[in-house]
Amino acid sequence: MEWCMPDFLNRAEIEELSQFRLTTEKNASDQSIRLHELFDDYVLLKYLEWAGTYIGSPDVKVTASLFVKRYAILAVISLYAMTAWNKKINMSFQNISLQTQEGDKIWLPQFYFHQMSVETFCTERERFREEVIKDVFTNHMYVMISQISKVTKQSKQIFWENISIYLFWLYETAFTKIDDIEIEKRANEDYHYLINEAPGSLFGDCRENPLKKFYDNKKYEDQNGVEIRIRTTCCLNYRLEGPAIYCNTCPRKCRKADSKSKK
Repeated sequence: MEWCMPDFLNRAEIEELSQFRLTTEKNASDQSIRLHELFDDYVLLKYLEWAGTYIGSPDVKVTASLFVKRYAILAVISLYAMTAWNKKINMSFQNISLQTQEGDKIWLPQFYFHQMSVETFCTERERFREEVIKDVFTNHMYVMISQISKVTKQSKQIFWENISIYLFWLYETAFTKIDDIEIEKRANEDYHYLINEAPGSLFGDCRENPLKKFYDNKKYEDQNGVEIRIRTTCCLNYRLEGPAIYCNTCPRKCRKADSKSKK
């Protein structure tokens, strides 16, 4: 592939990505950790134990699911840059730190990139898109969720759906708010490819595209008067301490509502 000269995210782009929890402020707290450190089994387990206590989780499997659900926004950062600006962000584990802000009651960790370096494409955008998707999933997301699954014994299927819901939101909601014909066109093309055409080989050791199975048709939900895509797996958020809180697309919640409506 023919690439242009290495570049960096500009201030406007960094500001735009901050909506996805990208930060430029380095936090030296004990709860900040460089991603590559999580590939030490002991370090990962201790981090998840801390996170579990922080959010009120009953066990490490629940914590693992909710950690990946928060971690999934990192894929959004990279794919947003790809679609909006044709830029490939440096997604190496050594380049990113996970940071927790003091007073963050619901725990939405931020991502600090030590280098804001990117690569931009000159020709053959389809190959560029393929390279970005491979970098995001094969080289990053698949590796991380495999490590977490190994240590916690939690199902990768839950992790993949936790990731997929953010990608559906990115292309079905976030990009539709941008008034730019070229970006709108790329977003439609990139989303179609990501869900319908990207082979399993771009997502790690997967025989099939792991996102596609979660891309079901939306169903009308009477209670809120909107169409929703009901999840296949449960993220387990309802098991946290305190009153049970279910996501709007939770299969448990939707099944209960459906059974009541049939009575």
